[in-house]
Parts: sequence; C-alpha cells; structure tokens
Amino acid sequence: MTDRVDLVRSAYEAFGKGDIPTVASMLAETEWHEAKGMPYGGVFKGAEEIFGNVLGPIAQDVEGFQVTPEEILPVGDDRVISLGRYTGTGANGPVDVRYAHLWTVRDEKVVRFEQFADTKLFSEAVGK
Repeated sequence: MTDRVDLVRSAYEAFGKGDIPTVASMLAETEWHEAKGMPYGGVFKGAEEIFGNVLGPIAQDVEGFQVTPEEILPVGDDRVISLGRYTGTGANGPVDVRYAHLWTVRDEKVVRFEQFADTKLFSEAVGK
C-alpha cells in the first residue's frame, strides 16, 4: 500500500520528468479544480480533460514550466496539502508564483485536486 504523501510526491516527480503516462496512472476519474482566474481555470474530470485543458496548455504557455513542492503534508484521513512554487518563463516574463494544492487520495488514486494560487500574477506572466 502506497502512502498518500508518497503518491502525491511521486506525481510531482513524474510530472517534472515529463512522464505523463505515470501521472495519468495515478488518477482515478479525478475531479480537478483549477483556480478560477487562471488561464486554464475550471473544473475538469478525468485524465483526458485534465491534460487537454490544464497540464498540456500550461506546458505550451510556460517555457521550462516546473511545479516545485516545498512541503507535502497529510491532512485528515485521505487528503494531502502541498505548498510550493510554479516557475518558468511566460510570454511576458518570468513565472514565479506560490501555490497550495489540496489532493484527495482514495484506494491509492487521486480522486480530487484543488488549486489555490495568485491567478493574477500567473496570468500576467503568461500573457493571458
């Protein structure tokens, strides 16, 4: 049995390496809440919608896009919070934005994700 903190840490590591199949394998029919105000804001369900509407477009819009967790902590019985930074270069300059991610993990799969970030700062750097 994988610890939920380890699962989330592994998701960040796989994403950082561009290992999309591994990230996708960690998702159930995940409900993904991208912060309103982000260029990719909204609620998406399942890997196809998440990669098509959020993770794929971010990688195209932000050169060298990185998600760097600084802390990953368990919360309650099935949740994990990650605090960290988004970095890279957008159309209008550097991206350096703090984030908080709230993950819900059940049966060793991510079932829900919610993002909290400075959407104005991110949008300005990306130019959207």
